Amino acid sequence: MSNTPLVSVNMAAYNAGNYIAEAIESVLSQTYQNWELIIINDCSTDTTADEISKFNDPRIKVYNNEQNEGIVYTRNRALHYSTGKYISVLDADDLYLPEKLSVQVEFLESHADYGMVGSAYRLINDKSQPIGEVTCWYSKAEYSPAILLFNNFFVHSSVMFHTSLGKEILYKPLVKGYSPSEEYQLYVEIARTRKIYNINKELTRYREHASGISKTRNDKIDEHIDIIILNQLKRLQIFPTQDELKLHKSISFAFDRLEIKHILAVKSWMQKLIQQNRELKIYDNFFEEYFAFRWYEIARFNANYGLRMYIIFQSSSLSLHPFVSFEKRKFLFLRCLYEFKRKLF
Repeated sequence: MSNTPLVSVNMAAYNAGNYIAEAIESVLSQTYQNWELIIINDCSTDTTADEISKFNDPRIKVYNNEQNEGIVYTRNRALHYSTGKYISVLDADDLYLPEKLSVQVEFLESHADYGMVGSAYRLINDKSQPIGEVTCWYSKAEYSPAILLFNNFFVHSSVMFHTSLGKEILYKPLVKGYSPSEEYQLYVEIARTRKIYNINKELTRYREHASGISKTRNDKIDEHIDIIILNQLKRLQIFPTQDELKLHKSISFAFDRLEIKHILAVKSWMQKLIQQNRELKIYDNFFEEYFAFRWYEIARFNANYGLRMYIIFQSSSLSLHPFVSFEKRKFLFLRCLYEFKRKLF
């Protein structure tokens, strides 16, 4: 085994005494063993330090902030000390499944044009019991920059990315002080130059508990997500109103039971995004293909409107995109025709 680890697992820890030992054990249990674990203890006031001290493995390297610095500083400090080719993130209350590092190392080593890869995950509760089904926001890698224009589709403890990219980009606070969703901004910047992707395989367990950030700072998370989306729209020279921003954010989740007026508004907004990109050339050709995919999916899931839906679908230039093949248009037409006849009789 090389003296230099290929993977640097980055763990930022603050008052994670109830969970950090299990998180560390999940790293020790990896089938892939050429790693180092960089733990930054952000001046915890609970048993975090005691739990860490129970492990005696030279690959575990612990650094202590002299004062509580917050998540952005702490994540960047972990990046600074990392020596591996790849960064694998693990929050101190989450878990890896045994093949996590092995699967992602193999993927990145064989796909040189990819800068980052995530995975499917399953929620767990405070007792580490699985909650619900395995979840994966899986899509064509080339669509990732367009998807990130609407929302973050990665779980941070599932990702592995090139260390060189992380050290070049860094985590950035969006506003002075505490900055949730700092990882979302990192993904946006990585996706500008390299492919990013979610492997459709469960490799991570993401913990939901009462003291987790997603519970305690949900209002701030939403606020900062909006900032990241607005900054991306600004590159397209689009400055939405609050209502337009709400409409924009709905597009990546828009499926069935939409009102006709909402579908028409989505059509107009998509066309605006496409037109701005044609003029400014911010995104590549897959940008329009992603919108053609979304437009077709919206029409398919709202075929209950019958032929009216098909006419609306055809009224957008996206219906003529090569993604929407003859077979797709035929299927949609027959679905809409069936709904039209069903309502007649």
